[in-house]
Amino acid sequence: MLLRETIRSALVAAALVAPWCAAEQVIRVKDGDSLVVDSNGNEVDVRLADIDAPEYNQPRGDEAHAALRSLVAEKDVRLDLIGGDAYRRIVARVHVGDVDVNAELVSRGLAWVRRAYDPAQELVAAEEEARANQRGLWADEDPVPPWIWRKTKQTDGSRKLGVIPEVECGTKRTCTQMATCEEAIAFLRQCKLTRIDGDGDGIPCEKLCRYYR
Repeated sequence: MLLRETIRSALVAAALVAPWCAAEQVIRVKDGDSLVVDSNGNEVDVRLADIDAPEYNQPRGDEAHAALRSLVAEKDVRLDLIGGDAYRRIVARVHVGDVDVNAELVSRGLAWVRRAYDPAQELVAAEEEARANQRGLWADEDPVPPWIWRKTKQTDGSRKLGVIPEVECGTKRTCTQMATCEEAIAFLRQCKLTRIDGDGDGIPCEKLCRYYR
């Protein structure tokens, strides 16, 4: 009963009136990390757990969308429920047969792992392996995590003025010296000050940058 109520709370429109099924058919792929399934006649939005694919207006956004579509479009998928999110979507690990779709996208270098949310270790390992082999976005010169992109880019891809400052490299080296999250991001990205991003998730100085998650 508790599982069913959790699922009900994640629905966009109405609560499910029939028990949740293990296998659902995908009827639409929305972007690189979300899709819509048909569950007992209800359209249910699903967000892939623990990963974040590039946005549409971001480099490799279209590639990530195409990859997810090729993996799941019009197929039956198994959803391993993790919970719900602020947009009332179900958050789940998605499987097609023996393929873990979440891990496959990460392995292809077409999604970041959201390390701030204590992801499964196999996803972290898949990302590290993709990085080491420069697959997908890891072959790009300066891949920007989507959660940073959403905060610092306009819809046309231009940078939001005044959000990320220009900084003088070498003037600050630790998180305790940073005044704002935006300043920390600037030092990380402009000066390659990776020491302030200990877990390599693209979010420096976690205490300053909590709202970027």
